[in-house]
Amino acid sequence: MITDDVIDALQHCRLKAYFHLRGEQGSQCGYEKLLVEQRANAQPKAIEKIRRDYSGKEITTDLNLSAVNLSEGAAFVLGARLEDVRYSVHFDALRKIDGPSALGGYRYEPVLFCGAPRVRALDRRQLAARAILLARIQGAPPSGGTVYLGCASVRTSIRFGSTLTKAESLLRDAERLLRAEAPPKLVLNDHCRICAFRDRCRDQAVREDNLSLLRGIGDKAIKRYARRGILTLTQLAHTFRPRRRGKRADIPLTGRDHALHALAIRDQTIYVLGAPTIPTAKVRIYIDMEGDAEDGFIYLIGLVVCEGERVERYSFWADDEQGEDDIFARFLEAVSRYDAPRLYCYGNYERTFIARMRRRARRKKRIDAILSALINVLTIIYPHFYFPTYSNGLKEVGGYLGCRWTEPDASGIASVVWRKNWEKTGDASWKARLIQYNLEDCEALRRVCVFLNETPNFEAGSKTDAAPRVASVAQLDRLARTVNWSKFVHADFEFVNKRAYFDYQQRHVFVRMKQRAPRKRGSDDKRRRWQNRDLRVTHRMEITATRCPDCSSKRIVPLDPGQRPKGLQRRRKRAIDLVITPGAIRRKVIEFRTVAYRCECCEKCFTPERYDRLTRYFHGLMSWFAYQHITHGLGIKSLAALFYEIFGVRVNFWEFTDFRHLLVHKYRKTYNMLLKQLIGGPVLYVDETEIKLKDSAGYVWVFANTSATVYIFRRSREGGFLRQMLKNFKGVLVSDFYSAYDGLPCLQQRCLIHLMRDLNRAILDNPFDQEVQSITAPFGVLLRSIVMTIDQHGLKRRYLQTHAKAVEAFFDLLAERFYESEASRGLQERLLRNRQRLFTFLEHDGVSWNNNLAENAIKRVSDYRENVRRSVKEAGLAEYLVLLSLFQTCRVRDISFLKFLLSQEPDMNAFAAGKRRRRRAPRIEIYPKGYLPPSIVSLRRGKTRQASEVMAPESK
Repeated sequence: MITDDVIDALQHCRLKAYFHLRGEQGSQCGYEKLLVEQRANAQPKAIEKIRRDYSGKEITTDLNLSAVNLSEGAAFVLGARLEDVRYSVHFDALRKIDGPSALGGYRYEPVLFCGAPRVRALDRRQLAARAILLARIQGAPPSGGTVYLGCASVRTSIRFGSTLTKAESLLRDAERLLRAEAPPKLVLNDHCRICAFRDRCRDQAVREDNLSLLRGIGDKAIKRYARRGILTLTQLAHTFRPRRRGKRADIPLTGRDHALHALAIRDQTIYVLGAPTIPTAKVRIYIDMEGDAEDGFIYLIGLVVCEGERVERYSFWADDEQGEDDIFARFLEAVSRYDAPRLYCYGNYERTFIARMRRRARRKKRIDAILSALINVLTIIYPHFYFPTYSNGLKEVGGYLGCRWTEPDASGIASVVWRKNWEKTGDASWKARLIQYNLEDCEALRRVCVFLNETPNFEAGSKTDAAPRVASVAQLDRLARTVNWSKFVHADFEFVNKRAYFDYQQRHVFVRMKQRAPRKRGSDDKRRRWQNRDLRVTHRMEITATRCPDCSSKRIVPLDPGQRPKGLQRRRKRAIDLVITPGAIRRKVIEFRTVAYRCECCEKCFTPERYDRLTRYFHGLMSWFAYQHITHGLGIKSLAALFYEIFGVRVNFWEFTDFRHLLVHKYRKTYNMLLKQLIGGPVLYVDETEIKLKDSAGYVWVFANTSATVYIFRRSREGGFLRQMLKNFKGVLVSDFYSAYDGLPCLQQRCLIHLMRDLNRAILDNPFDQEVQSITAPFGVLLRSIVMTIDQHGLKRRYLQTHAKAVEAFFDLLAERFYESEASRGLQERLLRNRQRLFTFLEHDGVSWNNNLAENAIKRVSDYRENVRRSVKEAGLAEYLVLLSLFQTCRVRDISFLKFLLSQEPDMNAFAAGKRRRRRAPRIEIYPKGYLPPSIVSLRRGKTRQASEVMAPESK
C-alpha cells in the first residue's frame, strides 16, 4: 500500500520507499523525530487559524475522498483521506476554489501543514503528488496549493508548474515499486545521515564494497563506471594510473580523483598528490561555528588559539538571534588581541558568516584582515590529500587521525537537535554539550592542520609505528615508470656501462674526433651579426618621394649623402620574398635605398615615409608560412628549420608571430564578410569545444555552412552571445543537444547522429529492457527510410515531405504509451521534448539531418589543441582562428588556400568565381600605419634599458 511515508521516502531514496512498502520500520534518529514533532506542533495552530477564517458550517472534517463526498461542496475539508486498492494517503486539508471540473463549477486544491518556516522543494513535490491524486477524483488538476508555515501558521500559496510532471513521475515510480519483487539497487546519498535505515544500508554497502560509499561520487559517475564494468571500490582502485603533470605544472589542482581515493581506502594509506603548502604563522587560531539553519543565524563560536606552547580556548554563546551581533563583536575582540594571526576553518560555513557580518558592519577593516588570513583547510585536503576514509568530513578525517568526541553520536545533525532541546527546556546540560562538542571540533581541526604540516616528515620515513601510513603519488609514478635493469656485480662493469650511453659518447668521445674549423683572424664574437646579410641580392630599388609630408609641397630638393643631417643617415634595407609559380619556388632578395630631401617651403629635411615602414618579409613568404602552418600543421621550430634548409633564410620565432599578425590585419575584412554571409544564409551549423590556454581556458565556437566557416573564441561556454549575434538569422540552426541553443528565436534541427549514439548507449546500458527496444527499433526504421531517400534524391523538400506522416505517427504512439523503466521514460521524455527540433529538415531544402559540417571543422581545432597543449595565449589563438576560418572556407569550397593568399584578393566569392582581375604584385610592401614590428620594439626596449642602467649610478 502506497502511504504518506512511501511518497515522502521516495523523494530521497527508492530503497527506503521499498522498505516502507513492505511494512518495515527502522530506528528514527533524533533529527527525524524533531521534524515529526515540529509538524505535529504546527498542525493544531494551523487548524485553529482556519477555524477563525471559516465558519463551522463551511468546514467538513475526516472526509473519505470520493466524487460523491466532494460533490457536497464544502468550502474547507480538514483531515481528508484517500483509500483504494493501491493508495492510503492522508490530506491535511482541502480548499475549495473556482474552476471547472467533474464536480461542477468548482474544484479543490490540497493544503499542507508544514513545520518549517519556509517552503522547501520536498514540500512542493508532496503537495503536487496529492494534487495528482485529487485530480483523478475531481477530473481536473489544481494549478496550485496552499501551505501553512511554521508555528506562526503563515499562509502562502504556491504554483505547481513543472512540479506536477515530477510528482506524476514520482507516483508512477511508487506504483512500480509496489509491483516489484526484488528491492532496488542500493545507492547511498546525503539523506542517509538521518534515515531510519542508515545502519542497515551502510552495513550492506560495506559488504558489497559499494561505490556510493564514496561521498561526492554522483549517480552519473556510478553509471559511467558501471558501463566499464567497475562495480566496487576495489575495482575502481585498480584503475588508478599516476600521470605526469603537463607543461603547465604550476596550475593549482582543483579536482578530485575517485580512483585514487578508492586506492587509499584499499591500501589504508594516505596518498598526497602534488606539493601542497599549508600557510602557517606564529599565532594559529582554529575556528568552528554552530548555527540555526531554519532561522539562519550563528549562536556559538568556538576558538582554539595556539601561540607557541600556550593554548587558549574561547566559546561565545548567543541565546537568540539578537545575540549574534554580540558574539561576533566578542569574536573580533578576541582575534584582535594577537599580532598577525593565521585563522583556520573546515569548510566555507565560517567564511560565509563573516562575509555576511561584514556587509552589516560599519567598520570593515578588522573584518577584512580576518577574511584575508582565513584558510579553508578543506580546499587543501580536497585536491591534494586522499585519506582512507569514505568522506572528507571533519569527523571521519579527524577520527582517523585519533580524535575522539565525548558524545558517541556527535555530528552537525545532532547539534541541531541539542539546540532545539535547549530552546524548549532551558536545561544547561544541553548548552554544555554543545559547547563541549564545538571545542572538540576545534581541537580536531587543530590536529588535522598539524598532521598536514608534518606530512613531508612522514614521507621522509621518520614516522612511528602508531602514525598513519603516508605515501606520495609521485612515488607511485616513479615505481610505475622505473625499468628494473639487472645490476652489475663488479664496479668496473658499472663504470664501463655508464660510458656506453649515446649522449655520453656524443659529448665526450665522438666530439674529440671532429676537426676544429680554423678560427678567422680579426673575428669578434661579441659583434652583432645581422641575419640574412650574406644572402645574394637579386633586385635593387630606390625609394623616392614627390611631396613634403608636412606641408604637401612638391618643391623638394634631394640632398647629397654628405649634406644629410645626422638623423637622416639611412643604411640600406633588405626585404625577402618568395616567388611561387606552378613549376618552382624562387627566393627573391631586394635591396632598398632611399634619398633624403629638403623642402624649400618649410625648410624641413626628411626621408620617404615608405622607407621607414618598409617590411622585412613580403606577402609571398608570409603566405607560404600560413600555408604550411595552417594546412599542414607545422610548428614554429619546424618552419624555422624549413625556411633555412630550403631557402637559406633565417627567421626568428617571434617573426612568425609577426607574420600571423600582419596576415590577420590584412584579411580581417574577409573574415567579417564570411561571418555576415553565414548569418544571412538559409542554414547554419554550430558546435563548440573546450581549449586550454597558457594562463586560462575557454571555448572555440564554429559556425559553418556549405560555403563558409568561421571560428570564434569565447572565455566560457555560456551561449548568451548567440542571441545578439543571431538576432537577424532567419534560417535553420543545426546543432547538438546543448541547452544554450534552446532559447534562440529561430528554427532548429538537432543532430540525429548525436541522438542515435545516445539511443545506442541506452540499449547497451539496458540490454534486457524491452521498453527501450520498443522505442529505439521503430526510430531506427524511420530514420533509415529517410536516409535512403536522401541518398537517392538529396536534401530536397519535395521528396522528404513524404515521411512527415510517418514521423507524426511515431511521436503520437510514443506519447500515448506508458513506460515503467527509468531508461525508457528518459528516452520518451527526451524525444517528446525535442519533437519539433528533430525532423525540421523534412520541411526545408538543403538542411542536413546531422551536424557533420561543424564537427568536421571542429576537428581542426582539436588537432591544434593537441599540438600546442597549453603554450598558446588568447591573443595568439584568436589570430590563428581567423586564418583557420579562411583555410576551412577554402576547403569546403574546394579551392586552393595557398592560391587564395597569393592572389591577395579580399573577396573570397570573387576569387572562387574567377572574376578577380589579374594585377601585378606591389613592388614595395610596407607596414600598416602605427604598426611597429617586434624587432623594432625589442631594439628600443634594449636601448632604453641600457640608458637607464647608465643613468642609475649617476643619479645615485
